[in-house]
Amino acid sequence: MGSLAAEAGQAMLVAGAGVVVIGLAAAGYRTRGVWRKALGLRRTVGALSYDVRADLELLASRRDEAAVLLAPWRRAWKVARHPLVLAAFRWYMRRRRGLRPPPQDQLHE
Repeated sequence: MGSLAAEAGQAMLVAGAGVVVIGLAAAGYRTRGVWRKALGLRRTVGALSYDVRADLELLASRRDEAAVLLAPWRRAWKVARHPLVLAAFRWYMRRRRGLRPPPQDQLHE
């Protein structure tokens, strides 16, 4: 009876090893598909990051170009905000207001 139990134990051990091998084979098959998808995703992300880098470089060049084009206007705005320029403008507006002809309603009085 001992040899029958030993043979049954060995048969169960072989059957268990077979189940493990079949499980690993099934997992390996699925893992291969997931691995291929992961590689495809990695390539896509790499390509998109290249596009993003190119777009960021374009944005930086356009920002630099805009800074160059706006430099004269910034200089003019800086000069226009000077207190003496503002005072001269206000003086001119007061003078001009004094030179205007009176409204039509006041001419008949």
